[in-house]
Amino acid sequence: MTVKAIIFDLDETLTDRRAAINTFIKRLIARYFPDSDEAAQMMIAKRFKEADHNGYRDKREVYEMLVEQLPWVNPPKAEEYLSFFRREIASCIQPMDQLVSVLRELKTWGLKLGIITNGTVQVQEGKIHQLGIREYFDSIVISEEAGVKKPDPAIFTRALSRLHAMPSETWYVGDHPHNDVIGAAQCGIKAIWYTRDGRWDDSLDVKPYRTIHKLEQLIPIYAEQHEGKCIR
Repeated sequence: MTVKAIIFDLDETLTDRRAAINTFIKRLIARYFPDSDEAAQMMIAKRFKEADHNGYRDKREVYEMLVEQLPWVNPPKAEEYLSFFRREIASCIQPMDQLVSVLRELKTWGLKLGIITNGTVQVQEGKIHQLGIREYFDSIVISEEAGVKKPDPAIFTRALSRLHAMPSETWYVGDHPHNDVIGAAQCGIKAIWYTRDGRWDDSLDVKPYRTIHKLEQLIPIYAEQHEGKCIR
């Protein structure tokens, strides 16, 4: 069946979250540990990344871990730290390579595009604004606003409804095996796994429809299934 819509995850799919976290850590150190030496800064970066768990740990839990593990003089209150994180992380965000050119190409082919992302509206909307990509999307579903998170099928169903698309005519592109690939596949959506350095766990019941390592690989995958459309 002809693909009419593609839905994307946000972090580590459209955004280079790893680069954003490295920038955020520098700001965290400048704000709270300005006198730390190189060894201390390396330790802070390591502890933060472990606590952050690539964005999949609750931010209050991250805060509590950081309070215990980092060399604070006077640790901030939870709301101060969380406000700092929400404000700074959006401005640290970086696009994946070729992001805008890929989105522009897909739109020229008449595809409807959507985003499903877990997170708060403030932070995720801030990232989308920082990337300057809102104009390319027909639907953006954020878990806080939706009241449900990936991999719950309800959040995928909501996105399909907004796009007026059937699961069989939709692709979903994301980096997380469970939240993205398995979540989408459970709804009958063909899931494309975007991984920069991973190998699929063959013990999982679901396998991705395709695997890509760069966003631009979507273009030939789409083109090969839709003869008569040219790659611009």
